[in-house]
Amino acid sequence: MKYTSFLPIMKKCHKTYPFLEEEEVGKIKSVLLGGDCTNLTLRDKAIITIAFYTGLRGCDIAALTFDDIDWEHNIIHLIQNKTGAPLSLPLSPVVGNAIFDYIEQERPDSENNIIFLTQDKEKRKLRNASMYNAASAVMTEAGVRLEGGKKGTQLFRHNFAVALLQNGIQTPVISEVLGHVSPISIEQYLESDLIRIKECALSIEKYPVGKEVLGE
Repeated sequence: MKYTSFLPIMKKCHKTYPFLEEEEVGKIKSVLLGGDCTNLTLRDKAIITIAFYTGLRGCDIAALTFDDIDWEHNIIHLIQNKTGAPLSLPLSPVVGNAIFDYIEQERPDSENNIIFLTQDKEKRKLRNASMYNAASAVMTEAGVRLEGGKKGTQLFRHNFAVALLQNGIQTPVISEVLGHVSPISIEQYLESDLIRIKECALSIEKYPVGKEVLGE
């Protein structure tokens, strides 16, 4: 007889998504909204502004084309690389201005329809490594996680989702904004919402702990 058949089915475990601390958010916002970033390119600034304020995946930011930006109606329309599903997001002034500044002041002359390009003679679409480098450059400029820690555009996506949760946005809306195909994809973000989790904690005031437990 296999005793394992009597054991309850354990829920599959997964890591909690990382997110930015409040102090880190303030420093990064200061860099993204400020105009004196001498060590930061307009391209990197625009990429992370999009990631920070929309939660778009790095691969979707890298694939953005001029056709995806509806400047007249302030909307971003795209087909997601990961799911193949369409996604529409509002184009806020802070995001639109960052993209426009890059296009006007720094983007190399090219007939390529991709917005963000390399600076070499090929003027190619950016690779995933470039997206990570953009995130790292912004965090370095902001003085955040200089001694290590989670970086990359995925961190900004996770932080965006948690910020929406903490502001009381309903989970179906968040799933739609993030472009989730499955509604259960939001569950890991819920587990990262420490503020809500703490609200669910039970007080132990009515259950005093004996001195013998504390070793006194």
